Amino acid sequence: MQEMGCPTDGLSENLTIDPMQNITRLALLSAAGAALTLSSCSTGGRSPSGFLSNYAQLDGGHGTADAVSAYVKPGVDLKKYDSVIIDPVTTVVAAPGISPQVKDQLAAYLAGAVRSQIGGELRIASAPGPTTLRVRTALTDVVEGQTSGKPVTTVHSGASATLTGSLGSPEVASFISNVSFEGEILDSVTGERLSALADHRIGAKREATTTTTWAGVRSAINQAVGKLHSRFNAVRAR
Repeated sequence: MQEMGCPTDGLSENLTIDPMQNITRLALLSAAGAALTLSSCSTGGRSPSGFLSNYAQLDGGHGTADAVSAYVKPGVDLKKYDSVIIDPVTTVVAAPGISPQVKDQLAAYLAGAVRSQIGGELRIASAPGPTTLRVRTALTDVVEGQTSGKPVTTVHSGASATLTGSLGSPEVASFISNVSFEGEILDSVTGERLSALADHRIGAKREATTTTTWAGVRSAINQAVGKLHSRFNAVRAR
C-alpha cells in the first residue's frame, strides 16, 4: 500500500440496507501505463480529488457538487479489445481519523467487484497491448468546495477486507456517506482516454449510520460496478 499527498494540480448477506445509495451509482474507467496517470494531467484541469485529469472533458455534471458526469470518446470501438489491465484501486481521503483498515476495506471491495465483473468479460492482462484496455478506479470523499483536511492519496495493492458487522463509528459512517467514485478506461498502449465517469453524489437523501453494515457497503459497491459493467457492455456492443 503506497500513500502520498494528494496532487493539487491538476454479496453481501444484507441487500436491504439502502443507506448506501449515495455511492451505488459509482462507475468505471481506466488508465494507460504507469506514466498515463501523470501524462494525462495536461488539459482541462484535475478532478477535485486529483485522480482524474482533463476533468472538463466530462459532460454536464462538471463543476457541480451533486452530479454525475461522464465521457465516452465519440465513435469509440471497444469490440476490438479482448483483455484488460486493472490498476490497483486508489483512495483519496480528506476526512480526519479514517484508518488504513477502513481505506483497505473499501479498496478491497472495489477491486474485487471490478475484477470479478469486468474481468469476467475480458482476459486479465499484465502488459499493454493493441487489444488491451487499462482501467483506473478510485473512491474519494473530496469534492469541490470542500474545506476539510488535506487529502491523502493511497494506492492499494493486495488490500484485504478485514472488518465485519456494523460501521459502529459516527465518523466512519459520515465518511462512507460522502464517498464518491472516479474512474477512467484508456487504451493501454497509447494512453488515450476512451471513457471516464465521476459520481459526486454528496448530500444523498439517505446516508450511512453507525448501524449500517459492512455487508451493505460491499453490496452497494457491487451494484455500482454492475451498473458500470452494463454501461461498458452497451458501448462495446455498438
